[in-house]
Amino acid sequence: MGTSTCCLGPRNRLRLLCQALVENKWFKTTIMLLIIISTTTLAFETPLDDPLSSKIQLLNKIDIFMTSAFALEMVLKIIAYGFAFAGRDSYIRVPWNILDFIIVTSAILSILADDLNISFFKSLRILRILRPLRIIARNKGLKVAITALGASLPNIFNLQLIVFFFVFLLAIL
Repeated sequence: MGTSTCCLGPRNRLRLLCQALVENKWFKTTIMLLIIISTTTLAFETPLDDPLSSKIQLLNKIDIFMTSAFALEMVLKIIAYGFAFAGRDSYIRVPWNILDFIIVTSAILSILADDLNISFFKSLRILRILRPLRIIARNKGLKVAITALGASLPNIFNLQLIVFFFVFLLAIL
């Protein structure tokens, strides 16, 4: 295990504290609860809503809070495990953490774009729909199922081609 963020060694107190916090079951449960709440609030927002309505204003404040909480989680994990070059367990070397990183970074950019009124970055708000995928990263059973589904997709595609070929032949006959 190498240094985290180029300055925190494996026995650094801050790093060990962050590791203990990130691996705590209460921390993981809290993050799961926040993901569920965040996913639920995404269902309440529609494109037809008035952006100045109190509902949208409340949902924006909840989104800022959730993004802050997920950014804090990301920072704690980066301190605990290192970003990229602190060993094989580094934050960015785990595929599910890459997904988390993309979701959190896009959420931060979209919040900044709202404040700066930059339309290109506002389109990053659509990536918020990936937040429910974070539940998969936290649940080992779902992770195994999704990984198996991803591995079977090429075989399903091949089977689909064969079925299409037979349907095409029967249609000709």
